[in-house]
Amino acid sequence: MEIRDLVVRDLVTVGPAHTLAQAAKLMSAKRVGSAIVLTDESPGILSERDVLRAVADGADPKEATVGDYMTWNAIVATSEWDTMEAARTMLQHGFRHLVVIDGSSEVGILSIRDLMAGLLGCTRPDRSGIASVAGQGY
Repeated sequence: MEIRDLVVRDLVTVGPAHTLAQAAKLMSAKRVGSAIVLTDESPGILSERDVLRAVADGADPKEATVGDYMTWNAIVATSEWDTMEAARTMLQHGFRHLVVIDGSSEVGILSIRDLMAGLLGCTRPDRSGIASVAGQGY
């Protein structure tokens, strides 16, 4: 089975200049574990683990930026990837969110939760109303 129907396209997005506090607030409000980081190059990702690492390092979330703790040049899949290929990649690299790109501008994300729901034939949680702060003047 391809991951096409499991990919979430309504994303939480931030930029590398946003603070960790801004990103964490948005992620918490939308009940997601990661945000796509839009850069001039390929997209990156900020996960809840990255925010936790920053706090453990003693960083001030109101001062530290997403760019300081994000994963730059994240591993990217396409929606044609097989679910087992996606699961294997997540397991081998130790992450729970996979950036999905189709073409030059179609970006999505596949979480381990959505992947498992698809593999088990369950309904994934409703994610309507997910917003973006990329481009907002913070």
